[in-house]
Amino acid sequence: MMYSINLKLPGALSELAMASGLGGTGAHELPAYPNPETELGEDLKVSPFAPGRFANAIQKNRNARHALQVIREETTSSYVLDLNPDGTATVCRGWRYLFFNDGPRVHTTEHIREQLGYRGFWDRAGVWVTVKLALDDTVCLPVRQYSQLIPSHASEWQMRGLAIEPIGHPVLPAPALVCQLVEKQALFGEDEPHLVTGLLQGRWIVLGAGDGLRIKLVVNSVGGGAVLAIHAANSAERVESDSWKQSF
Repeated sequence: MMYSINLKLPGALSELAMASGLGGTGAHELPAYPNPETELGEDLKVSPFAPGRFANAIQKNRNARHALQVIREETTSSYVLDLNPDGTATVCRGWRYLFFNDGPRVHTTEHIREQLGYRGFWDRAGVWVTVKLALDDTVCLPVRQYSQLIPSHASEWQMRGLAIEPIGHPVLPAPALVCQLVEKQALFGEDEPHLVTGLLQGRWIVLGAGDGLRIKLVVNSVGGGAVLAIHAANSAERVESDSWKQSF
C-alpha cells in the first residue's frame, strides 16, 4: 500500500569502538538527547527498537521555472544501514544527481554519481540509538564520478536514531527507524540526498526495516512558491546498496 500527501511549501574504528560500548553492553556517559516526544508529531510514537537491517530508496524530482529559465533536478538515492546484534554497524549509501538549467543565455548542467561505505558501532542511549561510523571502502565498492563539483566528506558520521510507529500518519506506511546526524555534521549537507522533506520536522533519514521503504518526492515550483507531493511505500523489492543507480 502506498501513502501520499500533498503540501504547499514556501519558495536543501578503534576510537569508535572505545566510544560506543558495543550494542549497549558497555558503560559510557549517555548523550543528553531531548525527549523524543517533542521531536515527533501526534501521529507518530516511539516504539521498541530491535537491531537489524534498515533501508530506503528515495526519488526526488524538482521542476522549476523562473522568468525564462527552466530548471530540472533529479536525485535517486539509497541508504542501507545494518545494526548487528553484536553492536557493529555498517552503512552503504549512494546517489545519482542530474541538474539542468536552461534559458536564453544560461545553460548549465551538473552530474554526480557517488557511493560510499562506512563501518562502526551502535549503542543505546535510553530510547535513542547512537551510531558512530567512519568511512570504509571495504563495506561497498566506492563510486566517485563528478562532472564539475567534487564534494568534500566528513571522515566520521555520528547519528542518533529512534524506532517509531505511525498512528494514522498521512505518509508513513509502517514502523521505521529515523536517524539524523549529531555533533560532527556532514560537510556541504552530504546527508541531503537521503533526507525526506515534509515527512518529519527537522533533518531525518527515514528507514524501513528489512526490504526498506521507497519514497518519492515531486516538487513543482513557479516563482517563489512550491507544491510538494510525497509518496511512501514498503518496497516491493529489496532495497539494495546500489538501488540508487536506477530511478523509479
